[in-house]
Amino acid sequence: MRFFFRAFDCGDFRIVTSTVTLVEVLVHPLRQGNTILAQEYREILLNQENLTAIELTSDIAEIAAQLRASHNLRSPDSIQMATAIREGASFFLTNDARLPSLPGLTVLVLENLRN
Repeated sequence: MRFFFRAFDCGDFRIVTSTVTLVEVLVHPLRQGNTILAQEYREILLNQENLTAIELTSDIAEIAAQLRASHNLRSPDSIQMATAIREGASFFLTNDARLPSLPGLTVLVLENLRN
């Protein structure tokens, strides 16, 4: 993982994510009343040079619906994967080992990268 983040910090690649990520990561700090951590997450997701948070568009929604229909994905997962596909990502980095690799989009599970 260190190699991954070092390469990211050097600008060797860029990361795209959906703004759905903001919904997912803000839940815990907001429940805890931790406004500082919530703001740090906002800064990371919305103000990094090599990380782009992509808005949900109708185009992405259509791809997400197709993914949900064909792979039985949950809506947040289908939106994230549709965003990656729409933005031309080669890999999809996740903690969820249940997510399938798709044509043109290889799923990398964090836990498997540690081994």
